[in-house]
Amino acid sequence: MSTHANTLNNAPTMDERLLRYAISSNTLKDLVSHESPDILLGRTPQESTCLHISYDFGHEEFSMAVMALNQSLLSTVNLSLPPLVVAVTNNQVSLASTMLKLYQQLNLNDMIIKEDNNRDNALHHAIRNSHSDLALELIAAKLSLSQGVNKYNESPMYIAVLSDFNKVLERLLEIPISSHVGINNENALQAAVKNENPG
Repeated sequence: MSTHANTLNNAPTMDERLLRYAISSNTLKDLVSHESPDILLGRTPQESTCLHISYDFGHEEFSMAVMALNQSLLSTVNLSLPPLVVAVTNNQVSLASTMLKLYQQLNLNDMIIKEDNNRDNALHHAIRNSHSDLALELIAAKLSLSQGVNKYNESPMYIAVLSDFNKVLERLLEIPISSHVGINNENALQAAVKNENPG
């Protein structure tokens, strides 16, 4: 793992062909068959890898191929977003689910709890984007996601109440460490009353 991290920290500028492939979702076979697999380690000036770019454009097949060729890219963060958060915010639910499983298999649990610049974690985004099943998967993978409070003082439980995500809310209520705070010094219970959420 440390070898991958060191390689990525000294990553070269992204090859223009790789950038075009990531944007257009071309197959990687042609490119990688003529180049060293290290070509995948190149980064843009924003520190994005081809994996970040393919998430942004919704190219799940390309993303899966990249992860199969070089799993170290799974632990690469660009200037603002961890890969799992990028996948969730771009509504790539099956890709996010696959990444979650890979993180667990590779013992990269710290990547599951990474936050964006607003201190939102993947669970915040899954609830906000109405991905109930993914939210439950995330909770099962890492209970500590339920403790996350973003810079607006919103916990996942608070957002779940406002979104009427009752299954997710019930699961969060079962976890003793779950935060319940919300904006303007509100908590999840106050939000439930205001939102007329009987749960």
